[in-house]
Amino acid sequence: MAAAQILKYPLKSPVDGNFIHGPDGSTGRIDYLKLRRFRVIHEKSEGGYGGSNLPGNRQEVSLDPGIVYLAMPQQVTVAYQTDYSQINMGTAGVFGAQIAGAITNGGGADAMTSALQSAAAAALPEFAYNKGASMTQNLANVLGLETGITGNAIQALTKGRIMNPFTEQVFNGVQFRNHQFTFKMFARNKKEAQNILQIIKYLKMGALPQLGDASQEEMNRLQQNIGSSAEEAVSDLTDSGNTEEATTEPKTQAKAATVNVSGKFLKVPDRYLLEFVRFDANFGSIQKLNHYKFHPCVCTNISVNYTPDGQYVSFKDGIMDLTNDTVKGTNQMYVPAVEIGIAFAETRFVTQADILAGF
Repeated sequence: MAAAQILKYPLKSPVDGNFIHGPDGSTGRIDYLKLRRFRVIHEKSEGGYGGSNLPGNRQEVSLDPGIVYLAMPQQVTVAYQTDYSQINMGTAGVFGAQIAGAITNGGGADAMTSALQSAAAAALPEFAYNKGASMTQNLANVLGLETGITGNAIQALTKGRIMNPFTEQVFNGVQFRNHQFTFKMFARNKKEAQNILQIIKYLKMGALPQLGDASQEEMNRLQQNIGSSAEEAVSDLTDSGNTEEATTEPKTQAKAATVNVSGKFLKVPDRYLLEFVRFDANFGSIQKLNHYKFHPCVCTNISVNYTPDGQYVSFKDGIMDLTNDTVKGTNQMYVPAVEIGIAFAETRFVTQADILAGF
């Protein structure tokens, strides 16, 4: 594996020095969001499945040699969202659940009979009033009259009550956590301007796909497999005596042909490992911060604002390197400050066990 390329902002602590325990002391420790890209190697993953949520599945990944450290943004928030839907069970639904429970719990015929009898008795008032409302509606239709009467309306007007809808919140699942960060970076010198540009490129590249070529061998194999299936179908038709549909056209199409295989696919973009860390400049040590952990993420959006202060400002020629490489592009930003907005979505949902583990 190639040596890691460390990209960091800011390059130096705002205030240098060795003594941090004083009113005029140096900056000392700095907290960062650490970002590192990686790719899932689907072909080498267990069973050829590169998904993230199959229990026990092993993903084969390739880590990018680059690592980015960005000083903590102004806002760090996290939300845990679950999906629920409101359902009116009604009397029938409640007893239906009880009957299903009797079946699944092995209650036997006696338990089912008892549950059915209880359901019928409990449903009698609702059935009676709804039946009365239905008869009223039918009579109104025959006489050409209008009415919006319901069983609940009759009970409300005659008894001052309605049937309990037995409304429940039903759990549907968990949403993947989403994270949004905004970083404003100011280039205090040429080296830092170059570093900021590299950080922007690193983040943008990981969010976008690569063009992938199909191999001629793969295309030929697919054509042969499809052709074999077509020939078998023709053979089956011939054997069954259906000679009108048995033609040699599939055999002709089955012949392997040279096709254009360049740029046929879009390879899935990189994923990101995110982590909060603290760097101690005096001792050169990095420790993890226990705000919360991240599952592996995909980048869903990235934006770069080259006028974060509401007005366009650029470097003077005297401190700016105008060299432009046609392959790699410019090697330095033209503006002193940029603001990056980047959004991530986790590829696994969070459970109670994850919360105990620090998520």
